[in-house]
Amino acid sequence: MHGLPVIATKNGAPVEIYQVLENGLLVDPHDQHAIADALYKMLSEKQFWSRCRENGLKNIHQFSWPEHCKNYLSRISSLGPRHPAFACKEDHKVPVKCRKHISIIAVDSVNKEDLIQIIRNSVEATRTGTMSGSTGFVLSTSLTIAELQSVIVRTGMLPTDFDAFICNSGSDIYYPLQSSDVPSNSRVTFALDHNYRSHIEYRWGGEGLRKYLVKWASSVVERRGRTEKQVIFEDSEHSSTYCLAFRVVNPNHLPPLKELQKLMRIQSLRCHALYNHGATRLSVIPMHASRSQALRYLSIRWGIELPNAVVIVGETGDSDYEELFGGLHKTVILKGGFNTPANRIHTVRRYPLQDVVALDSSNIIGIEGFSTGDIRSAMQQQLGIPTQ
Repeated sequence: MHGLPVIATKNGAPVEIYQVLENGLLVDPHDQHAIADALYKMLSEKQFWSRCRENGLKNIHQFSWPEHCKNYLSRISSLGPRHPAFACKEDHKVPVKCRKHISIIAVDSVNKEDLIQIIRNSVEATRTGTMSGSTGFVLSTSLTIAELQSVIVRTGMLPTDFDAFICNSGSDIYYPLQSSDVPSNSRVTFALDHNYRSHIEYRWGGEGLRKYLVKWASSVVERRGRTEKQVIFEDSEHSSTYCLAFRVVNPNHLPPLKELQKLMRIQSLRCHALYNHGATRLSVIPMHASRSQALRYLSIRWGIELPNAVVIVGETGDSDYEELFGGLHKTVILKGGFNTPANRIHTVRRYPLQDVVALDSSNIIGIEGFSTGDIRSAMQQQLGIPTQ
């Protein structure tokens, strides 16, 4: 029946089909006389019928799947090889583009003292011998850049020992720049990646979203008898342009994230909510922002091969913890009693972690402890990351 002469409506898809096949007539479906005239013409004029029939049989192949695929591929190939265009005056000062391997430290499940030691050991484990210049380091965290800077100072290291900082749960990327030849924390500035911001800002609610969340936060209360106590408060100190932070007084009374996300979808608010800092902070960031997306962005912008990247995480973490596993990169899980116990963030998960994370993958390895030797062994022997 394909290719037969047709009489179709002049509205919708038949118009496009007719332009290709030219095998019939288009009419107003509400006009009875037009339909009758078209039928009469089609059945009474043999030459017109034959022309429609021949056109239909000849052109119908243009609506086959092979033809659709051929047309699609030809249009794709005409675009030619392209690469995202970035504009940054400081590109030549950013060392990450020269790295062969990247180590991303994204441990959320430990206290500040252990985090400081993990950062030291992770850098020491790979920054040794002849390979030291080819391996770069990125800190990925829910901390603000100011909080992260204070952590770095306590490690005894310089910000320039790292290539990039993914802050505010993936809503900001910073690069450390040395303003003089003398290494010093006081002489380091942090360059914000504005290209990344332009990538994530699509339909960001801004001030309107903030006002709605403040109103919502005031409705989340802890009830004790006749008294009500607010649980969530706006945290302006830890907020940024694309990260709205809220302080959580009592994590036990937090609503599930699914409930909050559903509420925002109903209000047509395009954003991503997550709990961090052991469920003591709520962060709301743009829909296209996350720590995993920030890592992918860095790989594209600076030409980093993801199979040459390793992400170091704890046994638990923020509510975006699961997202840090997927992809081509390698993952090291630091196991042991130093990890904070799973809190409400994870106890509300209705499925085992292994259902969404391939923990038996050769790209994922768990080690006990976080000593320099343990991390070096995992990277060098089992994950193939050179350390010397």
